Amino acid sequence: MKRCQGFSLAEVLIASAILSFVTLGIVQAVTAGQARTLDALKRARAQALAEVLLEEVLAKPYADPEGATAFGPDAGETVRIDFDNIDDYHGYLESAGAIADHADSLYPNDYQSLERSVSVVAVTNSVADLGGDHTGLQVTVSVNEPGGRVWSVERFVPEPN
Repeated sequence: MKRCQGFSLAEVLIASAILSFVTLGIVQAVTAGQARTLDALKRARAQALAEVLLEEVLAKPYADPEGATAFGPDAGETVRIDFDNIDDYHGYLESAGAIADHADSLYPNDYQSLERSVSVVAVTNSVADLGGDHTGLQVTVSVNEPGGRVWSVERFVPEPN
């Protein structure tokens, strides 16, 4: 009697199980890599939004041209384009769906799930490069994600002499 050459049922089952575990391992590795890539993209978008708003704030004069001293927008400064000094941005908030550039043009939809806020506080910092303690403004721009993560950038602006 001639014996048939081939795989037995047990060998096929063992090979299938090994192939399933290898495939599962590869899928998990690819999924983890994609999750890290998405996280890095979210972080880059949030950081870019924070930095561009911080640069806008820092481009404004330190002191109010009209001499106002209260933090936050002055009377008549109802929209961001009217802000004329750094402290006018204190308390500024852009809600999700309303993230816009300095000219009030909305950013693309990829950015609209985030929200931004600005805090400006008077502080005294020791700045070695400037020779000691200096008063000034601490500007913090925060970008919030719906899941609760927050990215922030901040800058100390010394009071001009």
